[in-house]
Amino acid sequence: MKSLGRFLLLGILSVVPLLVVVQFVLWVKSLGLSFFNLLSTYTNSALYTFIVILGSLIFLTVLGFFIEKFGRFFILSWIEKVLNKIPAIRTIYSITKKITDMFVPNGENTKKEVVLFEFFKSGSWVIAYVLNKHKDTLVLFVPTSPNPTSGYTIIVSKEAVVPTTLSVEEASTFIVSMGADYVKKEEISQKIKEHNAKNG
Repeated sequence: MKSLGRFLLLGILSVVPLLVVVQFVLWVKSLGLSFFNLLSTYTNSALYTFIVILGSLIFLTVLGFFIEKFGRFFILSWIEKVLNKIPAIRTIYSITKKITDMFVPNGENTKKEVVLFEFFKSGSWVIAYVLNKHKDTLVLFVPTSPNPTSGYTIIVSKEAVVPTTLSVEEASTFIVSMGADYVKKEEISQKIKEHNAKNG
């Protein structure tokens, strides 16, 4: 019975990743159909709806091209100027833009730093994103696992962190997987060892 139970557990765990992918695909499909149906209520035509969606995809592709090549897009720059004149909207837009820029290749914040930081207690290390810096102080965001959108924002001395070559995508993968996807483990282990030797 113990063997059967173990086999059953292994079987369940082996299909969990597949089920997660299937659920995600179904969620995207449901979201897409809901958007299509909502748009159809305004266009009253499946053909017009398809044309609008295709045009939107082309526009977003062109937008991405201009941003990658030139860093800015004149239409977005004009919209930003308008939004920056509205107090409440300006704050929300500015914060959201700074967060999304972290994940945009060749965005305004081209150097997106990921560092190691001792958090909660000495000897316990976490991965943190550098959101801002001023002189010898850094503003860090320490995300929680497996949901990287929640966490802690802290201000620390520059000497308190250990720099890494981790990309934002690699760090996010590590956090979402709760450490199961331990990328660049040799580098991280070596940097912690060097830090301990230096401050030991």
